[in-house]
Amino acid sequence: MVTVLGTSMVLFIVIYAERKGWVDKEKVRVVMQVGMNVGILGSLLYFLYTLSSFLPFL
Repeated sequence: MVTVLGTSMVLFIVIYAERKGWVDKEKVRVVMQVGMNVGILGSLLYFLYTLSSFLPFL
């Protein structure tokens, strides 16, 4: 739950900074894409780690 709240807070801060003109849209787009890719990779690695407890050959 804390992770979801922290991620949401960072997302809103980035959107706020982009609207205020502190960062440009290209930087925001890159940050969002990298964040999504890292999140997907982390979820996949956690899934494989959890699956390895049931399947010893992984």
